[in-house]
Amino acid sequence: MTKYILSIAIILSLFSCSKSDDPAPDNSDIHKGGIFILNEGNYSVANSSLSYYYPDVDTILNSLFYKKNNVPLGDIAQSITIFNDMVYIVVNNSGLIYIIDNTSLEFEGKISNLTSPREILILDNEKAYVSDLYNNSVTIINPITFEKTGSINVGKSTDCLVSYGDFVFAANWSALNGQGINNTIRVIDTKTNLLSDTIIVGLEPNSMKIDKNGHLWVLCSGGYLNEELPTLWKINPVNLSVIQTLTFGDITHNPINLCINSTGDSLFFINTNIYRMSITDTEIPENSFISASENTFYTMDIDPNSGELYVSDALDYNQNGLIYRYNSSGKLVTFFEAGIIPGCIYFNY
Repeated sequence: MTKYILSIAIILSLFSCSKSDDPAPDNSDIHKGGIFILNEGNYSVANSSLSYYYPDVDTILNSLFYKKNNVPLGDIAQSITIFNDMVYIVVNNSGLIYIIDNTSLEFEGKISNLTSPREILILDNEKAYVSDLYNNSVTIINPITFEKTGSINVGKSTDCLVSYGDFVFAANWSALNGQGINNTIRVIDTKTNLLSDTIIVGLEPNSMKIDKNGHLWVLCSGGYLNEELPTLWKINPVNLSVIQTLTFGDITHNPINLCINSTGDSLFFINTNIYRMSITDTEIPENSFISASENTFYTMDIDPNSGELYVSDALDYNQNGLIYRYNSSGKLVTFFEAGIIPGCIYFNY
């Protein structure tokens, strides 16, 4: 969650109601070519849900995890990834990862007793890393047996994870655990499973991407209380040198959700509106690519095949949110209703 949304979501959840009518069981399978939408739900209410959208027929299926497995998804569904036809769903406040089949959506297993997991990065058949909001270690798991096999003490909490070569970069987004200033990227050597280095960036690094030239981009919001100007960093992931730092012009800005297109040459991010820039640009763009208008953009991702943008709107954080679908030129194609606080968007191609 972003620095503003985290507080709002917690407050609103205190007044939210539990779902009165659970969806009826559904035995139909899904197929590849659609898009998973993970709906976070309200904090401590355990009303997260899983949706699936077919862009070719403009059809959304909601509450699929419950329909398939007759159990709720849990408390704050944070992120999702697919590996070997298995879907790994990280449920943050429940402290677990569910694993389901990517077509039948039936339960295959779970990894539990995690502190506050945020993302899972699967490296191969034997190793995956899990970042954690309240734990100063990255957990190592076996993605096939679903067993925890170790941990890596990185000294700070971690959030988004990116791999490049033999190294994994872990963003220290939050300072909630009190382990110093949250302005670092922890560098983990995957051969030794040890912390090998640290990159100093701006406050609150919230998202990272690798471009077509192999450069690491890091978007920093500037801190929960707007302590400093937001920044966008271009880093050499081999020697860890900073190539370029771009600074936003307003300390009240809150840029989040850095994305990159399939060709790796254009960056996108949310800063109330949606902005697009080339990886060769030397300044933060002033003009928006897509105007939010009356919408409140929450998360987004880019279809690797069509280049379309899927952007979520959490509305009032209590009712079902919306997903806006824009073509590669930024024109609205359609919009549809998902679940409560639609967050992570993942393409099942």
